[in-house]
Amino acid sequence: MARRELAATLDGRRVTDLVPPAAGEPMRDYAVRATGELMVRYLAQGGDAPAPLARPPL
Repeated sequence: MARRELAATLDGRRVTDLVPPAAGEPMRDYAVRATGELMVRYLAQGGDAPAPLARPPL
């Protein structure tokens, strides 16, 4: 996921707004969980769709 794709996924929100940490959750565990949840959201928005092919000139 590129930076612009991450920015689109977050839509102006902070990561912690979109994926809040659980009470007492260790930082490492939160980082892994938040990364996974962001990737799922990205893929659900069609982030894995192939880029359109360039059309040959006429």
